[in-house]
Amino acid sequence: MTMLTRRHFLAAGAGLAAAGTLGATAFFVRRARPRVLVIGGGPGGVATARAVKGAMPDARVLVVERDPGRLVRRAAPDLISGRREPADFERLAGEGIDIALDDIRAIDWSAGHAKALSGRAFAFDRVVLAPGIAMRDEGIAGYDREAADLLPHGWTDRAGVEALAADIRAMEGGGTVVIRIPPGRMRYPVGPYRRAGEIARYLEREKPQGRVVILDQSAPHPRKAPLLAALATAHGDRVRYVPGEAFGAMQRIDVANRTLIGTRGQLAGDVVNFIPAQAAGRIARVTGLAASDGWCPVDAGTGRSPRQPAAYLVGEDGAEGAARIAHAARGIATDMAASIG
Repeated sequence: MTMLTRRHFLAAGAGLAAAGTLGATAFFVRRARPRVLVIGGGPGGVATARAVKGAMPDARVLVVERDPGRLVRRAAPDLISGRREPADFERLAGEGIDIALDDIRAIDWSAGHAKALSGRAFAFDRVVLAPGIAMRDEGIAGYDREAADLLPHGWTDRAGVEALAADIRAMEGGGTVVIRIPPGRMRYPVGPYRRAGEIARYLEREKPQGRVVILDQSAPHPRKAPLLAALATAHGDRVRYVPGEAFGAMQRIDVANRTLIGTRGQLAGDVVNFIPAQAAGRIARVTGLAASDGWCPVDAGTGRSPRQPAAYLVGEDGAEGAARIAHAARGIATDMAASIG
């Protein structure tokens, strides 16, 4: 097995300590080779790092990931998959891709370096950003930090997924799980329907009287109808669908009674998986890559940002699934190789 060496994990080891005064890590001192900084070690970021290294073998590719949990592979899936499996960082190291555990806080595009929470600065010629997801405030009465903990969305953190799974396991006498799908754009729009299926399958095995209710306030999506049809075929009336028009706009959440209250109706559940409205993650906003709607515009096919010529975005074009993510990553790598070459 390839070992995740100190050089690969810390991106040149002691050289990082001097980053604050040098303005760039020792990892990037030799400027003759293209320097590609990949921010985000999720599936999209990792696929793009590998594609870039394949297209430009001499490039210095560094993946910066802030979540240590992504470095640990899980032996078995939970009853709710929520997030995809972490990447194999040992494999990246074996392919000559370096990894740094840090959190990028800002990018100076004119100077060509990214500033990290640790005080380090990473120089680059090109940046690949997998910005992730941020939750948007919808102004819903009763929905605050406490409500978010008690009605976990399990969309951006493993702890939330585990809390949601624990709540479902603890239901007595079957119980009802309500999944709220938010209005507006989502990074992974098929996810809530797949989650509904995962929960329904678990209930069939472990809690036969259990039910899933989908409150769907999302925008039209070409894959919605087929997904709902598949749920109906597989689970029948175990999965109930409530369209947003029937429920109305979300007005208030009664956290104590786990009840969602809309302008036209209300829904209560033993477990409420309340998924808030979404936007691109914080890094997209602080680096100037997000538009006024909170999402990042991107050139189709190349992944390049029209707002910064040195920036590429992965995941912002709606790519879903390993095959589509890999295709998007190859498009980014091809365009980047052409632009640098």
